[in-house]
Amino acid sequence: MLRTPLSLDLLALDPQAGTPLYRQLYDALRSAILEGRLAAGARLPSSRRLANDLGVGRNTILAAYEQLAAEGYLEGQIGAGTRIAASLPDKLLEVGNTTTQGPEPKDAGSPVRLSRRGEAVAAIRRPGIGYERGQARAFQHGLPAVDQFPAALWSRLLARRARDPRNGLFGYETGAGFAPLRRAIAAHAGAARGVVCTPDQVIVTTGAQAALDLAARMLVDPGEAAWMEEPGYLGARAALVGAGARLVPVPVDDEGLDVAAGIALEPAPRLIYVTPSHQYPLGVTLSLARRLTLLDFARRADAWIVEDDYDSEYRYSGRPLASLQGLDRATRVLYMGTFSKTLFPGLKVGYLIVPEALVDAFRAAIRLTGHIPAPIVQAALAEFIGEGHFGTHVRRMRTIYAARRAALIDAATRELGAFLHLTPCEGGMQLVACLKNGLDDRRVSAIAATADIQVAPLAPYYIGLPRLSGLHMGFAGIPEAQIARSAKRLATALADTAP
Repeated sequence: MLRTPLSLDLLALDPQAGTPLYRQLYDALRSAILEGRLAAGARLPSSRRLANDLGVGRNTILAAYEQLAAEGYLEGQIGAGTRIAASLPDKLLEVGNTTTQGPEPKDAGSPVRLSRRGEAVAAIRRPGIGYERGQARAFQHGLPAVDQFPAALWSRLLARRARDPRNGLFGYETGAGFAPLRRAIAAHAGAARGVVCTPDQVIVTTGAQAALDLAARMLVDPGEAAWMEEPGYLGARAALVGAGARLVPVPVDDEGLDVAAGIALEPAPRLIYVTPSHQYPLGVTLSLARRLTLLDFARRADAWIVEDDYDSEYRYSGRPLASLQGLDRATRVLYMGTFSKTLFPGLKVGYLIVPEALVDAFRAAIRLTGHIPAPIVQAALAEFIGEGHFGTHVRRMRTIYAARRAALIDAATRELGAFLHLTPCEGGMQLVACLKNGLDDRRVSAIAATADIQVAPLAPYYIGLPRLSGLHMGFAGIPEAQIARSAKRLATALADTAP
């Protein structure tokens, strides 16, 4: 048996160090083995002898030996013939090892290689929004007034469902969604938006982005064309790019998506993404004439339409036009909604209402995507809607948001008239401000950030060259007094940096 004498200098232990003695010994032996100072097959001293040489307890030696043996560095029976393993775990990873074949690894500093689609998705960057704060700051868009949500009521509903693990909600999944929630969504969408569907057509997802991802993956093959509103929602762009779609930016004007321009750009799209009730980000409404033209074109082109109806509950004058899905007689529309805007983003519950021909495929696919929300959350939400709390909350928030919208219009007119003007919009949770005098929206956004004000530029929402220099100015999550103060502070910041 090969024996290799151990130098006590090699295994010098420091009782004053913060690292336990057995760990110091483990590290020293492991380094000696990997560096070749202890040869494969060499026998180590017995634990009793080494403990005596080092002046430590035998348990210290046994703990280090046992850890090394568990990781494959030592073999044999501890205390009766312990030796260095013939095949070391770290050796299997070394370059040039004869037991493995493959290309030379890249240097640690080399860039990570992504797929082409991965690179394209990673390149899509939203304007800095700061959602991680949880509370909106002026004039952050996309966040509702979460402090107004009936949290105590919600916690009671959750607790009611979480008390009994025998209620069927502690398992892995609920298929396409908790049945009472799908019934509640179908009833709400039918009454509020004129959607025509059965509960079986409702697919519950973990938020709107999951619904977009599912629709894009199921309906678009790599290289197929997809219409995108220009400017348009970055989340939809990312989902389509991730599916390998060839994006076709279709301009938006005062009547919404320019269908005629889209047909001229690409007459055979596989999918059309549209926000007809409240175009994102410009806020315009797709006219009835264009809705009918779009539906007729989709039927003739055998194209699918994804209708994103993300915040139609909030309209402050008049009634919105019926959903595209409700007007569709050729069953080409997938209707998409979310509770992130009406309740709170952390809920992470959205939904797709798909044509009957797609139900089986989408129900099967969602079980494999990880896009299903927690069953307990779905059950609590079903009760929240079914007991009337959802309708009450939306009506209350509509009143609050209307007052905050008016406060923003007043403050912007009074304080910021030299720099921008707000475009008229009768719904939603934010307004678009068009900048004056050639101001660049990215620069204005950066200036605002120095005053702790969040205004997102419109430029990133364009695939091509921006046609409008403007800002998103949210009001939903911001009290009226804060809106007035922040508008004045933003005006001061812009005046101080004016050329």
